Amino acid sequence: MDVDESTVKVVIGVAAAVVGWVLAQLTSLIKDWVRARKIKALLLEELQDVEKEVDRVIFSLARDLQIYGAQGIDSSACIGVSNFIFANYYKDALLYLSQSQRISYQLIHSLVRNLNEGLESIRELIVEVHKHHNKNGVNEETAILGREWGELVKAQYRNAAALRWHVRYHLDNKRAPALSPMAEAHEQYLQYLSEVEGQVEKAIKSGESIERERFDEIYSPESFRK
Repeated sequence: MDVDESTVKVVIGVAAAVVGWVLAQLTSLIKDWVRARKIKALLLEELQDVEKEVDRVIFSLARDLQIYGAQGIDSSACIGVSNFIFANYYKDALLYLSQSQRISYQLIHSLVRNLNEGLESIRELIVEVHKHHNKNGVNEETAILGREWGELVKAQYRNAAALRWHVRYHLDNKRAPALSPMAEAHEQYLQYLSEVEGQVEKAIKSGESIERERFDEIYSPESFRK
């Protein structure tokens, strides 16, 4: 009888341990799932932030294109785009995203990184231009640096515009932001890139009729009356 009671106690103890372990695992899984859902929501919210920041960058680069058209060089560079949530928490939501979502997020934030690196290149070139100008004044090399700056600005305008398209496409297709080659969305993307080229040339052309001194104005009332 004593042996039977001991056996029962052992069985109850083992069962309690197993149930406790299972509950602990379920609790951990639920916590991970809830955390992943929060991060997924934050990743989407951050894309909305990225879209607004990219609009700012495009506005600044469009002004730089006008300055380039006026045969000038801007004295400052645009600040890049932040993606803190993706950089620090994306890995925690990775297993809860579909393949198309993962590909889209990774593409978007690769474009963010490339854009930020390009903007940093513009900043470094501006510093070089200022050093050269202070030492040598305006000469042939200044013109070469000016053309190099203009090409960098054009490239980053294109990069920023491409980034904006991908962000908007993801936000409009949250569940399945797939972008298959030769599909309708791909065609729309290529049409958009073609329009971007027209925007670049239009901005440069418009700058040709603007006096360079106008770009030194901090506040221009006409800009807010359009």
